[in-house]
Amino acid sequence: MMASAVVGTIAYRNWTISHLGNESFATGYVLVATCVGLIALGIRKRLPLVPLGRVAVWQSAHHYLGTFCLVAYCLHAGAITTGWFESLLAILFWTILLSGFLSWYVNKKSPRMLRATGYAILRSDIPTVKRRVSEQAYQIALQAAGSKGSMAIADYYRSDLALYFSKPRRIGYRLLPTGKRKRNLLAGLVRIDRYLDETGREMKSRLSSLVQEKDDLDFQSAIQQRVRMCAAFHTVLLGVFVVFSILHIVLAHLYSSHW
Repeated sequence: MMASAVVGTIAYRNWTISHLGNESFATGYVLVATCVGLIALGIRKRLPLVPLGRVAVWQSAHHYLGTFCLVAYCLHAGAITTGWFESLLAILFWTILLSGFLSWYVNKKSPRMLRATGYAILRSDIPTVKRRVSEQAYQIALQAAGSKGSMAIADYYRSDLALYFSKPRRIGYRLLPTGKRKRNLLAGLVRIDRYLDETGREMKSRLSSLVQEKDDLDFQSAIQQRVRMCAAFHTVLLGVFVVFSILHIVLAHLYSSHW
């Protein structure tokens, strides 16, 4: 299919030349039509509930059409562009291409990363589960505050864990999630073990499990958000490119003496 599309585009360009037409217009129209098709496929991927076939099929079509778009662009613009407006279009195109590869890589890697947490949860459900985990940790801290043999847990919760359970993670974690903070907090819980009695150690074990669960939820949220951000960035750039391409076509028709 890809080969047929490329051969058809080259044949259309050659036919245009043989009929004394402008080959740039021929390949330009194909390029813009391809970009519009990519936008339509991108929108379809974000509407999984619409009964228009499997989303995976549409996604594969998007990848193939994106590859063809690269061929159409090279046929139209070549390797080197001149003029500030054409150079802007070239920068936009190559940025879109790179963002597309990034989005593909993130989409391919993310399911395996999410499975590393042992379970999957819908992005819309994560805030609710986080509130439940935070409330459970707070209740354990309250219970620990009322027991002399567990007081160290309440102190540690106030100094280190309260913000961890109640505040969202920083932007750096959302872009590149790591388990460093979780490991530091768990190590802190291990250090206070000597100040705890048997009941306190049981509370500490439950609190350690909640620290792990909160980190898993933060990790899943970060990965899913990264997938959405990459896809949104790619789609917005593609839309901007189409708008500028249409403007480019209008200017070409206005100032070209050879259609």
